[in-house]
Amino acid sequence: MNRLPTYKLTGLLRCLAWAMLLTTVNISVASAFVQEGCTNPFACNYDASATDDDGSCEYLSCIGCMNEFACNFDPLALYPDLSCEYFSCAGCTAPLACNFDDAATIPDEGACDFESCAGCMDFTACNFDSEATLSIPSSCEYPLPDYDCNGLLVGCTNCAPVFLTAFDSDTVQCVSDLPSGTDNDIIAIDPSTGDTLEVISFFGEVIGSQSFNLANTAEGDGPDGAIRLFGLAEQLGLAESDYFVESFPLILTRFSNGVALVTGQVVDSENDNLKWNLHLVLEDMQTAETWLNESPGHDLMTAFGCDADTANWMTYRMANSQSYLIGSGGYDGSWLQLSHMPFNESKRFQLGQGGNSVNCEYGLGGWFAWEGEVLGQSVMGLAGDLVVDLGADVIVNVPCGEEFVAQFYNSLNPNSGDFTSETQYTYAVDTTAPVMESSCESTVSLCFEPSVGVALPDPCSFAEDNCGFGLDSDYSDFIVSGNPNAGDGTPFEIERTYTASDCSGNVGVFVQTLIFDGGDCEDPQGLIESPAEWIEDSDDETFGPPSAKNPFEAFFTTGSTIAPNPTASSSTLRVQRTQAAKVTVRVYNLAGQEAMPSIQLDGNERESSALVLLDASELLSGCYLVRIEYPGEVETLRWIVSK
Repeated sequence: MNRLPTYKLTGLLRCLAWAMLLTTVNISVASAFVQEGCTNPFACNYDASATDDDGSCEYLSCIGCMNEFACNFDPLALYPDLSCEYFSCAGCTAPLACNFDDAATIPDEGACDFESCAGCMDFTACNFDSEATLSIPSSCEYPLPDYDCNGLLVGCTNCAPVFLTAFDSDTVQCVSDLPSGTDNDIIAIDPSTGDTLEVISFFGEVIGSQSFNLANTAEGDGPDGAIRLFGLAEQLGLAESDYFVESFPLILTRFSNGVALVTGQVVDSENDNLKWNLHLVLEDMQTAETWLNESPGHDLMTAFGCDADTANWMTYRMANSQSYLIGSGGYDGSWLQLSHMPFNESKRFQLGQGGNSVNCEYGLGGWFAWEGEVLGQSVMGLAGDLVVDLGADVIVNVPCGEEFVAQFYNSLNPNSGDFTSETQYTYAVDTTAPVMESSCESTVSLCFEPSVGVALPDPCSFAEDNCGFGLDSDYSDFIVSGNPNAGDGTPFEIERTYTASDCSGNVGVFVQTLIFDGGDCEDPQGLIESPAEWIEDSDDETFGPPSAKNPFEAFFTTGSTIAPNPTASSSTLRVQRTQAAKVTVRVYNLAGQEAMPSIQLDGNERESSALVLLDASELLSGCYLVRIEYPGEVETLRWIVSK
């Protein structure tokens, strides 16, 4: 056998390998540029990547209803047909309808049924329908008070507490005469049995001003209610909601003695036949700043992001014996007594900007526990609160003469849930007009003093107001005859009219007649004038040097003096003493009235005299008598004021 050389065989094999490789590459390249499929763009199965049509195109699967409002709308359809229909998905889309169809996409109002599932859904009504899903409040039927649904007497007829006292308004003269508390002798009875009932009371004082606010449910995170009684619905099943909202704005009344009262009505947020009448009393008003400083355990509650203005926030403690929710409507006969929470009073009722603790509005909020009877069941709960926004302060200023106090008396009959509240009003009504001081004479005789002329007396003063308030007083002079300004000693008559009014509007009038008949002044009877200046010129030995014949020796040897005299501003009185004794100095005008407060001097054996300043700045021009009273003796000096 002939064999090829080895090198030739190797070269042949290499050629065959390259040939096979080139053939494979050519086949792969050809396959990469050919893609079979439906190449018709109008076909349902059009393949945009196909290069060769393989005859698979079809035109039926993408034909359908393209109306999006149709029941059989096909979102994948490319070509419309006449298959759209609008009946299979039509139905009642009203959520409150008995046959509400949540799958229906086409509303059919005519198909809605509002009768078959409608009924009274108030569980306190006689015809309560437990299967009803649509509430018709007007269809509910309720028993008469004190009767059951069968007309049988189950309650107490006419059991509202009756007070054995008439609370007619009363009046007193002055604010100081107003009552400062309540009457502990007030009695209330159950009229059906005659049994005595507990009487609770509190005291509201209105002096200076009284404040009012309208209050509404404060809106915050989660369910809201002006009054919240947690557990009444979920745990006890005695309400349809734990949240009660106002049927009309509540009223916050604040008295000037730091007591506040919240009144009004709230209803269940899910059933407005379940009603509570509010009677909440808050007491012991303090600023938040004062209250916080009392104890490190005291704290405030604020909503997130709100700041407490502690200087202007007011805090209160709930008056436990005074605070009630009294049932009405479906809750007739029910009652709850409220008490402050927490028991340790680490929190308080808060009033101010952000005070309701659920938002930053001007509001009032606080926590309480509750206990009582609801629909015949004894109940209690540790969690309840008042959470309200407040309207702007309405401040009623009480002017002087219109002050009053309100004494509130309340009584609950726990056997029937009846609650009676009565108020005794006492007003300060001052009817006493100001009167002139008794020392003021209605007729004053004037005289002529050579160095002064005719000096008119100082004006009289009215006595202090009978209620201790200030008086607005004035006087005017009317010349009846003559000319008081002539200064020539001719007679004249003046009618001086004084008027004074108190804060209650009472007016007092006093008329004084000043008469000058032309006569000279004489020493007032009973007042002995010191002869210091004229005794030396007297020929009467009675007033000569001291001797046994001189009966005035002990009196005149004191030698008191006034200088300067006359004066326009002030003088110095030198009082001489012969022994240590208590001395009184009085200054009188010529009408016999004291012109200034008396001055007391205590005796001193080491001093032979004492100096007294006589201030004339408040006196009118005229002649005055300075009377120096020693034990058992009197000395009188004449003092002239000339301005």
